[in-house]
Amino acid sequence: MSSAARFCPSRPVLLFLGLLLLPVLVAFATAEAEEDGDLQCLCVKTTSQVRPRHITSLEVIKAGPHCPTAQLM
Repeated sequence: MSSAARFCPSRPVLLFLGLLLLPVLVAFATAEAEEDGDLQCLCVKTTSQVRPRHITSLEVIKAGPHCPTAQLM
């Protein structure tokens, strides 16, 4: 048998279907990771006058799809 006689047309079809499903799997995995966080801006009121003795902890939240600016809590 020649290699042309053994050509399986289902391989390209399976490859095509796999390439179509890959973005769906990536989107699904990313959506699960984002469910843990709150997807909205947390700061209702901001201030620039904070005394260091009143700070007990700091948290930096990067800008992203949840909020266009970085937040310092």
